[in-house]
Order: sequence, then structure tokens, then C-alpha cells
Amino acid sequence: MELAKIIGVALVTAFAAVFLRGSKPELALAVTIAGAALILLFAVDLLSASFQIFSDIAAKTGIDDSLVKIVVKIVAIGYLVEFSAGVVEDFGSKSVADKLVFAGKAVIFTVSLPIFESLLTLIGNFLELL
Repeated sequence: MELAKIIGVALVTAFAAVFLRGSKPELALAVTIAGAALILLFAVDLLSASFQIFSDIAAKTGIDDSLVKIVVKIVAIGYLVEFSAGVVEDFGSKSVADKLVFAGKAVIFTVSLPIFESLLTLIGNFLELL
């Protein structure tokens, strides 16, 4: 049922933006941003239930909770950047959207550094055992 709401908001937003683009382009921008924000809120609401599952998996496997949080942040950053770049590209700024995607990748790399550090520590500990 949630998917039906998301699709409905997307269709209404798209039709309203196309209809308004010819007569009132400033309203088309506002409608598109409002629709995109509403879709994003629906998606975040759906994903929030999944975050609890990640926490449960971390607790059962003994994985450090901070590493799971980093993975969730990486996924969230990826989704948000892709979503934002799509909206920016819809308004005719492909070059800005490309820069946004590049910046998102840089942020993901920076956020993922503690995972690499943990992996290298784990490999080092295994090598010491040998």
C-alpha cells in the first residue's frame, strides 16, 4: 500500500509540474520540490524499519554497532545523492547533477574509511596469529 501512495504522489507531481511549466514555471519548481520531498519522506519511513533489522543482525553476530551505522549511512548517502541529482537534472542542470554525484562519492569514501581501518586491523590480527 505504501508503494501505491509513493506512485500516486509521483504521478500527481509529474502531471502538475508539466501542466504548470508552460504557464507558471516558478510554481512547477515548487510543486516538483514539494512532491520530491513527500516521496523522500515516504521512502525514509519505509527504510527506518529496515534499520532495526541491521541493529539486530549486529547484536546477534557481534559486529561493532558503529560499523553497521556506517554501512547504513553509506546507503542513505547514496540514495539521497541519487535522488537529489535526479531532481537537479530534471531542472536542466545536468552538469550540477554530475558534480553532486561526484561529491556524494567523495563523502561515501570519507565515511567508509573506518570500515577500511577495521578491515586492516582484522587482517593484521589474523597475520599475528600465524
